[in-house]
Amino acid sequence: MNREAQSVVLFVLGVAVLRISIDGSYLRYVKEWLQPFLIAAGAGLVVLGLVAAWADGLLRRAAEQPAEATASAADDDHAHAHGGPSVAWLLLLPVLAIFLVAPPPLGSYAAGRDSGAVAQPTDNTGLPALPPGDPVAMGLGDYSVRAVWDEGRTLRGRTVKLSGFVTPREGGGWHLTRMALSCCAADARAIKVEIRDAPALPPDTWVEVVGQWSPIADNIDAIDAIPAMAAGQVRQIEQPRNPYET
Repeated sequence: MNREAQSVVLFVLGVAVLRISIDGSYLRYVKEWLQPFLIAAGAGLVVLGLVAAWADGLLRRAAEQPAEATASAADDDHAHAHGGPSVAWLLLLPVLAIFLVAPPPLGSYAAGRDSGAVAQPTDNTGLPALPPGDPVAMGLGDYSVRAVWDEGRTLRGRTVKLSGFVTPREGGGWHLTRMALSCCAADARAIKVEIRDAPALPPDTWVEVVGQWSPIADNIDAIDAIPAMAAGQVRQIEQPRNPYET
């Protein structure tokens, strides 16, 4: 790849990173707190591309041969200016994909390949009571820990509100699911809650479920358990701006 192509690739890649950082679509790939770093990286690539293009122009003018230069030297300069394989432009294809066919956030396909088992919390001193007032809006991660490792102690008799997307459940029914990221989509894990007493819904449908804690079967170890919830109301919603569990 010649210097002109390198400058273009740097510039376009920087613009692509800036675009997804500003319009919020970066949330499909990484956690929210990384936005400032993405903006800084995108701006840096844009600046590098512009500087490289400007410097390359100056170098070409400085390298111009005087009129008395030999024909062979002129030919060498011409060959250098136009050198580089054209296939290098294929490096722009991933960048164009961001603009034209940006992949959606992880959904039921990825979640179906994760058991959804709830990790045991490191703090075993007990969980605090839920705030007053029903329904209580909760994250799936918080609900799952309370339902499995605290045996529903703080959930009994309370009405809670959860939101997520539909993942088909093996054996029938469905799970309410959110994907949680440690850093980026590559390390995502599924958080699942079995929804009981609710009609079947298409995979990846985003819903808000209001209901109450339902105990898991006695013959299932906590380390393998999926929490459950008896649905009182299921309402379809739009996918949130940040589709991952925070």
